[in-house]
Amino acid sequence: MTKVFAVIAICYVCCSCNQSAKSLKTASSKLQIDALKASSTQFKLLLENEYVRVLEYSLKPGEKDEPHTHPAKSSYVVSGGRLKIYLENGEVVIANEDAGTASWRDYVGKHYVENIGNTTVTIVITEIKSMK
Repeated sequence: MTKVFAVIAICYVCCSCNQSAKSLKTASSKLQIDALKASSTQFKLLLENEYVRVLEYSLKPGEKDEPHTHPAKSSYVVSGGRLKIYLENGEVVIANEDAGTASWRDYVGKHYVENIGNTTVTIVITEIKSMK
């Protein structure tokens, strides 16, 4: 539970950084494939209000999720591992997710992920909905 509160705190810090409402409006005009709907077995809703949506993402070894996108978001790696990320343009990225790390990303276009490691990867994602 402490980790969930840490993620919410990270979200509020991210909301106060230099991300403008204009950036969020630009992202809303881009392709949006809801991760929670596309991959309901890997994404679990933890919290949602008018400002943010907090998701727990869990991917077992050998498992793949479905194509989806993300609005601007912060992420906190609860349990790490090795992921292969397939981007819409055909590019493939290998990501070594380390437990305890946090990151910020603006809009993330269409992609899907495969766990190519030996451990279940769990990440708490805070998607930004509005900064008003």
